[in-house]
Amino acid sequence: MNPFNESEEGTFPTPAQTRWIVTALLLYFAARLVYFATTISPDIPPDEVTHFGVCTVFAKYLLFPGNSPDSYQYGLVTNIPWLYYWAMGKLLWLNVTGLPDLVFLRLANIPIAFGTVWYACRLLRLLTGSRLALILMTVAMTNTLMFTFLSASVSYDNLANLFAAMAIYYLFAFFREGSVPKLALWLLSLFAGCLTKITFLPLALFLVLLFLVRAPRRLGVMLPALRLHLKRPGTGGLVLLAGLALGLALNLQLYGGNELKYGTVNPAVETVLPLEQAMNYRLTARNHILSQYREGKITVEQAREMAQRITHPGDRQDAIALVENYRYLQQAGFRPLSLAPYSAMWVLQMLSTSFGIKAHVGMPNQGFAFIPLMFLILFVLASLVLRWRPWDLEWLPGSLMALALGYAAVLVLMINYPSYLDSKDIVLSVAGRYLFPVMAPIYAVCSLYLPRLFRGGGGRLAVALLAALILIGSDFPFFLYHVTPQWYGR
Repeated sequence: MNPFNESEEGTFPTPAQTRWIVTALLLYFAARLVYFATTISPDIPPDEVTHFGVCTVFAKYLLFPGNSPDSYQYGLVTNIPWLYYWAMGKLLWLNVTGLPDLVFLRLANIPIAFGTVWYACRLLRLLTGSRLALILMTVAMTNTLMFTFLSASVSYDNLANLFAAMAIYYLFAFFREGSVPKLALWLLSLFAGCLTKITFLPLALFLVLLFLVRAPRRLGVMLPALRLHLKRPGTGGLVLLAGLALGLALNLQLYGGNELKYGTVNPAVETVLPLEQAMNYRLTARNHILSQYREGKITVEQAREMAQRITHPGDRQDAIALVENYRYLQQAGFRPLSLAPYSAMWVLQMLSTSFGIKAHVGMPNQGFAFIPLMFLILFVLASLVLRWRPWDLEWLPGSLMALALGYAAVLVLMINYPSYLDSKDIVLSVAGRYLFPVMAPIYAVCSLYLPRLFRGGGGRLAVALLAALILIGSDFPFFLYHVTPQWYGR
């Protein structure tokens, strides 16, 4: 028996019931996003003051702005992935609604989140036609609290997550179908994602490697299909080719230009701007203050004085806390964790800030509140151990998990663990949202296997219902229970 094609004829949910349930989940998702977009203080969402500020700078120009005294407080507006800021800046031209620009852009990010959910569900449908799995996938994608919260804020993460879901879907659809247009759309999604956020680059690299491993199986049908597609009448093929050429050229201009001029694809603010101007940017100021203290060039008191220049209250406090934490650990004879125990802590932090919120005010999901989620995770792990069939569906589920694990390994080994050794802060730059580019493949595989923990239909319905209740409860009800007036700017 192939567990991916088990019949659901005559069982709950029927196709009609599935449509009603999914529609209700999406409407509930939309209502929460509108609530967050219209009520949350602008000082809360992660880096929103910077993202919104850069969008307003881009709104003043038809094409691209240059660094100026108006932009120094937001870091660089040149030499950075710019697509999100350019698009949001142009959308600001259309704000004739009377809404504040921030609220307008928050609401404009909501369709982007729905696009991410749509492509994640399409990815699942490449694996299974199970209606129960589709409902589970929809519940998971729309009831991960940090994803919900982030989706209603101004953040380039939202567009990067959409392009990640699109790129993964189109590549795996190509693996299933050998479709030349899907291959072209995959490349377009890669180029657009790389123009949106620098951390899209590792995902793009893994997807390209996956393509190189699996593509030879498709070459026999891909090349004739490509020739046939290009010979077809109409402009569709030419438009795709023009889009690919433009996407490649823009990426070469950005990353190749940075490499040639600065010796890195991602130059620091103080590399492009003089230090005095760079220090107007809150994150550069925070990192510089910590660096100066670590090198013994300033005292704690001087660090506190320098931190007063940081206008954002959360980052000002972070700068002081980082210095004081560094001093305390030095005095206590700090010895860093080795990679294995650090990785365990990293996983816990990622979970607590995915099903909770890590922002300028924290709402981590931990302690007793996390126990139901821990049981759900154990159920998922048990289903993978007992029912995992990596060779099914031409190894697609295994490829999805390899992609997610590879991306997570890059975060740990190349970003988070080196940051921990440098700053001695175990949670600095560790946030669940950094895994959202691979959330779709993780949830697709989990939604596929969790119901199959049980052979009978009753057991599958029970575990799916339990999972749905736990996920829904850990989202908006969890938020409402823990929220304080500070989140609303009061």
